[in-house]
Amino acid sequence: MTRPVAWLMAGTLFALAGCASVPAPTFAGRTLSPGVVQQAVKINRDRVQSLSGSGTISVETLDMAQSGSFELTLRKPDSILVKIEGPFGIRVGSALVTRTGFTFYNSLQNQIVTGPVNEANLTRIFRVSLTFDELLNLFTGGSFLEGDGGSPDSIAIDDNQFVMAYGKASGARRYWIDPVTSLITKIQLTDVKGKLVLEERFDKFKEVGTASLPRQIRLTQHQSHRVVAVAFSSLDVGTDGAPLTIEIPNNAERVRWQ
Repeated sequence: MTRPVAWLMAGTLFALAGCASVPAPTFAGRTLSPGVVQQAVKINRDRVQSLSGSGTISVETLDMAQSGSFELTLRKPDSILVKIEGPFGIRVGSALVTRTGFTFYNSLQNQIVTGPVNEANLTRIFRVSLTFDELLNLFTGGSFLEGDGGSPDSIAIDDNQFVMAYGKASGARRYWIDPVTSLITKIQLTDVKGKLVLEERFDKFKEVGTASLPRQIRLTQHQSHRVVAVAFSSLDVGTDGAPLTIEIPNNAERVRWQ
């Protein structure tokens, strides 16, 4: 779907959704409304029920910098399979994650790790502190966090984009919106003191099937000084529904995480 068509559809949806309770600014001849944005993001997200892709991934901290290639298969609502290779085609590991449990095979140590899916275990596997649903949304272009589906506390214009802001006792969230597509290009989370905690960036969107997906994703965890960057070289949606599996050698050591 082209961008003008996407905007026209979003405008039609807004007419059904009602008006926002905060003033809607105008930029480049376009007027933003929360209804337009939230519906456009939801429609785009729901069009991706399965996804496969490959590319490069890098992780940077104060102590190290690592990069490699990866293959990703995602099936909504409950499965993510990631295979990662290091330099010279060396298989680093594979992780199959569902809503209830995970299987992680460390190829370098010939070790298979299993356990329940919780934020602590996902952080150990993917090096990012996210829930399962947030991980799904990250790979498919971002979405509004739970509780941010209503009218924002404020709407502004920054860096030629609309910014929708929400605030709660635990901190604030801001969403940068492309004025043409009404899709999210950046998300920032701050703590109660206004200090930046997490930032997600989505760039180089590409039309894949009927969805618009980012080819570059960058997640920065400011408190831990960790940056994870993903660049897709290939993307496909609507892949077959064959069960996702990991090949595990019979002699692999087995470990259980709690």
